[in-house]
Amino acid sequence: MAAVADSKHSGDDPTSECNRLFTKSGKTLQLRALLSDAGLYSYAAICALCLHELYNYEWDQSFNQSCINNLLHHLQLPKQVKGVMISLIEGQGNQSTDAYVELLLGETNLKGKSLLVVEDLVMLAVKGGNYDARMRVLIRHVAVLLHVPLELLELYEESVVEFLTEEHKELSEEEQQEVNKRHRGRKIKRYAWIGLATLGGGAILGLTGGLAAPLIGAGMGTLLGGAGAAGAAAALGSTAGIAIIGSLFGVAGAGLTGFKMKKRVGEIEEFAFGPLTLNPQSSSNSNNNRAFITQQLHISIVVSGWLSDEGDDNFTRPWRSLLCSREQYYLRYESQYLLELGRAMEYILSFAVSMAAQEALKYTILSGLLNAIMWPASLITLASVIDNPWGVCCRRSAEVGKQLAEVLMSREQGQRPVTLIGFSLGARVIYYCLREMASRPGKSEGIIQDAILIGAPVTGSTKEWSRFARVVSGRLVNGYCRGDWLLKFLYRTFSMASGVAGLQPINFKDRRMFNYDLSELVSGHSEYPEKIREILELIGVRTRSLDSMAAADMAMKKSNSDLPVRPQSKISLLSLRRCKSDNAVHLCGLDEEKWKETLAAASLETLAISSPTVSTTPSEPKSPPSFQSPPDKFSAYP
Repeated sequence: MAAVADSKHSGDDPTSECNRLFTKSGKTLQLRALLSDAGLYSYAAICALCLHELYNYEWDQSFNQSCINNLLHHLQLPKQVKGVMISLIEGQGNQSTDAYVELLLGETNLKGKSLLVVEDLVMLAVKGGNYDARMRVLIRHVAVLLHVPLELLELYEESVVEFLTEEHKELSEEEQQEVNKRHRGRKIKRYAWIGLATLGGGAILGLTGGLAAPLIGAGMGTLLGGAGAAGAAAALGSTAGIAIIGSLFGVAGAGLTGFKMKKRVGEIEEFAFGPLTLNPQSSSNSNNNRAFITQQLHISIVVSGWLSDEGDDNFTRPWRSLLCSREQYYLRYESQYLLELGRAMEYILSFAVSMAAQEALKYTILSGLLNAIMWPASLITLASVIDNPWGVCCRRSAEVGKQLAEVLMSREQGQRPVTLIGFSLGARVIYYCLREMASRPGKSEGIIQDAILIGAPVTGSTKEWSRFARVVSGRLVNGYCRGDWLLKFLYRTFSMASGVAGLQPINFKDRRMFNYDLSELVSGHSEYPEKIREILELIGVRTRSLDSMAAADMAMKKSNSDLPVRPQSKISLLSLRRCKSDNAVHLCGLDEEKWKETLAAASLETLAISSPTVSTTPSEPKSPPSFQSPPDKFSAYP
């Protein structure tokens, strides 16, 4: 109560007051008491060297210095140490972290429990109400150096969130049982990771250091028990604590679920977020979106590239296996146009495959298409079936990406790191989001942790991708397939010296940039949705077990009636204006009726490609898709 009273009578701003209360709760004092002067110096030096390794661009220096200043103040190290730490950040002396790690792990009072240092960094990061993406990448890097499993770090973050959002009031018997059930589940996971995590000389992680139940109690208060946790609870129950929660999770407190574009922006007709990961503890008949979400200190947003049907789960189906974060969202955008594109892709693929009666010949033909010097005349004739919806979706996805950047920079998600993952046109959305953010220096840093682009239909220019180093704090991933003949076909009329990102690696030499050749996993563009699980595992993104996927599917089905679903309206391929690629195939002189006749006739032709001659009767391809919707104009899409 004294802590709350202090908050009410203080003239400081809420953030400063909450920082004071966190310190008063005892965590910092206890860590300083555990570590010797050499240990504290090693702790700071490890962070300084990691900052140099991770963030060495000119625009990173202000963050680096701010971070090390906060840490030195946090540990109350002498002022003379600051100059040394600045020199380490600047890379002077070419020192390694190895000696400092060995010294820190050898601290007698720490007893090998290096998790305490990682916990202390998490508390330092969140107590100001802004969990910067750069700070989280730093913490994960330090955790790896100190041999702390990242899963254990995430478990601690989860407990921090639970403590921050927990209302300190008397619970009913039913509510208390639910809380106890969650704690038991977390304890099982905790013991599992403790059993797997060994440090240095094989010392097993102890059960203290912020891991005693409730897990966060010791972390917020004292490492060794006592009244510190009560002080932290009082701090978070105060006005200052509420300010921290509002800053981290957004004022609405419901993450991105409550965000929906209220009015049309430019040509964007649909833009909204939905929960990809639901809280299994939530009531199935609850109408409160917040109940569906398990709030975390890190969130993920996934973006699909096209839709294959009108099902309620058409945006979420490819991502069922994703477990990048315990708070995940999907972006619902321009669904009617993505559905049209999906049907056009299905028709084009069925037409190409219909030229082969045998399964083996299908791959021979697709390989021949990729390596052909001239595209088959019959396939070129059908170009407008795919070119028009593709061009429309390319232009709209670029606009959606810019809108996503506005949402993230306005901090609708709160002050938390975000990971973006998308395939095909979803990757294009992310690309334009990053490009827009990179054009807004001073406002866009520290938001994006990782960006994963799979089969991206965007330029492979190193110059363009290098701009993203400013806004991506962790990994920038380009997943490509050299055998993606459909993507190559869609870009057949563009002479791009830098190539297409979805077909090749990006030649950007930076610790952030990762290229993954997916050619052995997927044979073409259409296979990305069904192979997402395997792709994510190859890239190093955590996925669900099959049992948890089934449970998540059941939860999603129960909640679908509570989520806003836009009715799908049908649109016509033939009503759209022809794109510029039609000029290359000499179709611009045809009138509409003649053009439609050409489309129908083309499906009866055979492909003339450079491949072994095989005598076979092709199966009948599907008829061109038919929809009804207003026309749309578009420009070139690279």
